[in-house]
Amino acid sequence: MDNTFYKCPACGTALQYGAASGKLECSACGNTYEVAEMEAAVRGADPQSTFSWGNYKAGLQANTDAATKVYICKSCGAEILTDGTTAATHCPYCDSEVVINDAFDGGLRPNGVIPFKVTKEQMKQIVANFGKGKKLLPRDFFTNKRVNDVQGIYVPFWLFDGTVNGMVEFDAKKVSRYDDGNYRVEETKYYSLERGGQLSFKNVPVDGAVKMDDAMMESIGPYRFEELTDFQTAYLSGYLADRFDQDPDDSVPRAEELMKASTVERFRETTRDYSEVHDTKKSLYVSNPSVKYVLLPVYIINCKYGGKDYRYAINGQTGKMVGELPVSKQRRRAYFWGIFGAVTVILGTILSLL
Repeated sequence: MDNTFYKCPACGTALQYGAASGKLECSACGNTYEVAEMEAAVRGADPQSTFSWGNYKAGLQANTDAATKVYICKSCGAEILTDGTTAATHCPYCDSEVVINDAFDGGLRPNGVIPFKVTKEQMKQIVANFGKGKKLLPRDFFTNKRVNDVQGIYVPFWLFDGTVNGMVEFDAKKVSRYDDGNYRVEETKYYSLERGGQLSFKNVPVDGAVKMDDAMMESIGPYRFEELTDFQTAYLSGYLADRFDQDPDDSVPRAEELMKASTVERFRETTRDYSEVHDTKKSLYVSNPSVKYVLLPVYIINCKYGGKDYRYAINGQTGKMVGELPVSKQRRRAYFWGIFGAVTVILGTILSLL
């Protein structure tokens, strides 16, 4: 299996993509290199094929074997064991960064990538702020070791474009209150509303990794897709990356669901003069669909507490963090008795004054 290593031309140290500088950085001698410069040096200037809606099935048939694969580290000769969806990793022996080229062969090469903008240090502060002020959070839940061990990962996403056409029917009512001189009158009028039209959507994201929680991946959005850039494997150096294991056809229903839900809400915005508006019938369909394959930056933190797994995701571009926080039983108990004790003292003081 072929793979690529990005090494410093000056000293031979493995290069890593710097989220702050936007360049490949050498931790040994401090030199930095433009992504396009190193990409050309490693691969040459030959054009490479990109993903398109028409050719992805051929790529899938040739490359979606999810079985375990072995790669040879060109730096130290060690064998690197990966699953079939791994696209970038690092050698556990010499710590060289490895980009696995056949993950991007032919129809599997992404159309674009949003490089990491949130640095490791910024990520640590985001985690600290996320848990700040949470009185019932278990002590040392986000330990320094756990956060230090977090590595950014490029998650595969499908970006769908499309146009939604159709109509939505709503039941609504208006309530008015007035004084007729003798009585206070409340009048309710009921309406049947129809809203129709056409809305166009661009870059509706659906993650293409089965192992990723769809709701969590949607929650860390939105991404700023104007910063989407042409894919270069050099952006992956220093990070983990997966290629998709859920193809576009399987993701289409979710993309259409998101587009239609947004259409209903947009139509609902035109009914603000009414109260208690409920949609009763939807006749919507999506036309002119198209899709792009991209990699988006995410930090994933996995924690355990009370026998339960907790997973957190941080948007590697915007810094938005999502995830469910656990409640410490001991701290909850102490917090309750602390409040109860304070209330008891206050009541005792009041009663003593009576």
